[in-house]
Amino acid sequence: MDEPDREWRQVEAELARSRRRLTRAAHRANRRLAAVAVPGPVTAPDARRRRLRGAFGVSAGWAVVLLVDVILIRAHVWGDACTGISALTGAFAGSLLLGLRYGWGWDPAPDVLDDRHLVSARTLTGVRTLDLDGLVSVRRFETIQRTGGYLDEFHLHDRHGIRLTVDNGPAINAALRRALQAPDVRPGPNGLTTVRITRHARTALGITPRSRIPRAMHRLWGFWMMMATMGIPALLSYLTASVLAGTDILGRPGH
Repeated sequence: MDEPDREWRQVEAELARSRRRLTRAAHRANRRLAAVAVPGPVTAPDARRRRLRGAFGVSAGWAVVLLVDVILIRAHVWGDACTGISALTGAFAGSLLLGLRYGWGWDPAPDVLDDRHLVSARTLTGVRTLDLDGLVSVRRFETIQRTGGYLDEFHLHDRHGIRLTVDNGPAINAALRRALQAPDVRPGPNGLTTVRITRHARTALGITPRSRIPRAMHRLWGFWMMMATMGIPALLSYLTASVLAGTDILGRPGH
């Protein structure tokens, strides 16, 4: 075997080893992605504890920023108009607290465990699992996104007190339709309870009676609700900082 053939065979062997390494790396990456994409079930008490800890952390951070803002204004380190920092913090914290309460979720994964139909999703405080067989409320929320698209999601609530918000995707839509084929009366915390499904949600699920309100009006209402979610906490935070700092609502020094 001459020298060029030997070098060519070495190159082919190295390429074969590289392909094997890339294949193994791809298999490992796919296993990791599969583990990330399908969150496991979490019990209701664990989810509630995480939610409470998250709400306490956000509220404490909100209060700390507001007090620091007030102290720096009174110490004349910042100007009187800096109460706007507290307002921005209130808008951000208010949105986070709402997300913690309603369980803003992503990567939802419907599952069946011991003949129980569940859906798990990642939230701001970790994975949260909702019992589809124990649904007591199904609401739909639509609004306009800043990127130009539309947000379409379900707000779910089960008999264990767990709330979860998930996008209106094909898998979730099918899981909800399958779960709601059962009787509308389910076991609740105080006996039997009726599953409350808004007409807007029924429209998405193909269940009658459906909403007669135009879809554009639902989206417009959702937009104003989002503005209120940020605006009301921002206003309360701003007014509190203004009173504690001794300035009026226009940021001018008090008398």
